[in-house]
Amino acid sequence: MIELTGKEGNLMEWVSELVSLTGRQPERHEVDWADIERELGTPLPGDFKEICEVFGHGAFSGFLELLPVDSVKPHSLLGRLNSLKDQWDNPQVQVLFDPYPVFEGSGLILWGQSMTEASYYWLADTSKDPEEWPIVARTSPLEDWHRFDGVPTSKFIHRVLTDREFRPFSIARKVERPFFDAYR
Repeated sequence: MIELTGKEGNLMEWVSELVSLTGRQPERHEVDWADIERELGTPLPGDFKEICEVFGHGAFSGFLELLPVDSVKPHSLLGRLNSLKDQWDNPQVQVLFDPYPVFEGSGLILWGQSMTEASYYWLADTSKDPEEWPIVARTSPLEDWHRFDGVPTSKFIHRVLTDREFRPFSIARKVERPFFDAYR
């Protein structure tokens, strides 16, 4: 297993590890990151962008879905963020995300979800390097949050797929050979 030793240097190694692990033949998916990041108001983590360009929209092991980034449809990264922003004035919505706010310079940006209601967010902050954003996740909207500092998105996905002790998020006991399903 590759250990993350440097800030930027080994991030792409985790993406390569995901490619190797899933047996995926890398295809380049062109993404207009300038438009997406302008719409968001922040750059995104580099390894996430690399995952999206190598894998495209789809799900790891039919379980962990990457939200599509190249659209503003309701199910996309931008669509989900905009929907949450539209609902944020409702105190019942706010309590579901407590103690975290929706992203407005800082706060939650949803980047993935599982088929069993788990949600994976960055605790984004425009005053910080996106590579340093923590991941916050939970197994369902009513469960407690789990925070992961210093864990890049690609390493988090790798742990979900392979680390049997990465509870409650691991699927390693259920899926013997990780794979990737591309959505068209």
